[in-house]
Amino acid sequence: VSTEFLVDTYGKHMFTCKTVCEHKKKLVCGINLESGDPPDEPRNVSCIQYGMDGHPTCTWDKGRLTHINTTYAI
Repeated sequence: VSTEFLVDTYGKHMFTCKTVCEHKKKLVCGINLESGDPPDEPRNVSCIQYGMDGHPTCTWDKGRLTHINTTYAI
């Protein structure tokens, strides 16, 4: 069995497959999806470090809202 469906809204979606046998539903499988836009490339990156042993602190413009969890690494 297969199916296709359009995810036309941003955010988290959960889809499940169930069987019905003797009026009882049983979960067979499922999937969680997050839909959104890919992140823009960071702009205006600026880092500053105080002293020789300090940890650098960086800021940047992330661009548009992605609607999904996004992690940036320098």
